Amino acid sequence: MRIRPVALALLAASLPLSAQAQDISGMAGVLQVNATNERTFVAAISYTQPVGNYSAVSLSYINEGHPQNHHRDGMAGQVWLRTKKVDEGLMLGAGAGRYFFFDTARIDDGLHNFDNDHGWGSIVSLQARWQFDNRWYAQAQLNRIKPDGKDNTTHLLIGAGYRYEGVPGAKLHLQNWAHDDTLTLSTGHTIINSLRSESSRPFTLEYRRAAGKYVDWTVTALDEGNTDLAHRRGAAAQLWLIRSLNEKVEFGMGGGPYVAWDTRDTQGHGMRLTGLLSAVARYHIDRRWVTHLAWNRVITDYHRDADVFLAGVGRKF
Repeated sequence: MRIRPVALALLAASLPLSAQAQDISGMAGVLQVNATNERTFVAAISYTQPVGNYSAVSLSYINEGHPQNHHRDGMAGQVWLRTKKVDEGLMLGAGAGRYFFFDTARIDDGLHNFDNDHGWGSIVSLQARWQFDNRWYAQAQLNRIKPDGKDNTTHLLIGAGYRYEGVPGAKLHLQNWAHDDTLTLSTGHTIINSLRSESSRPFTLEYRRAAGKYVDWTVTALDEGNTDLAHRRGAAAQLWLIRSLNEKVEFGMGGGPYVAWDTRDTQGHGMRLTGLLSAVARYHIDRRWVTHLAWNRVITDYHRDADVFLAGVGRKF
């Protein structure tokens, strides 16, 4: 699986640009499937890191709604050219990049009648932003996505975002980054990426350690819960790129291999080597305690992808 375009955008977003602000936005709107003129909803969450006064890099999660026979979403990494950054007023931009998609596609009329398709595509965007004088901004964006082997889509989104002041130095740690070890216990909600969205309750235990000023690594024991389609448990190892949004909050994205045992494996394999792609927001309560909210996408080769949403509490030592 090729991950280089998104990995490069992650790396750029993690550069030590201490003088630059960062922002997070949420948008929603309407999607049109260009081949059929079918319409559905679309929603997106984006992290943007300016690079100078006229450019930026961004990472976005995009949910492309539920057009007929498809549930598609994905991750986009883009490079932006923009009009000069302003503290208040209008800013325009154009972006282009790569889009890694996950498509739950209907294959017949049976009960569990779907495939989980993965692939790459291109994304180009136009954006208009109005920056208010209190860090908040309103935003409108037009996307055109061309996924390889799938229908092209056009998105019109409107939303809002918040600009953070960049935190100087390394990712947020209250003392020396080399001693940041955390054990975090989490639970939440698992959704199988099927047309019926079967759900269950997961439990995880994560060990996290700083591997550098902008890099963490984790080892996680994961029980995804039990549904009719999957009952999966295993262990994952991930590398993370981390950025601090302020003195309490960190945002990060990670990925790595996930060795899992699925007692409901449709092809009779006990053990599977899958992938785990994740995003996390961490809130440091004090020097010893941290909470987090995390999204994990399990990427499989036997059509049992899953989303695992987690909330947890960790102890630093």
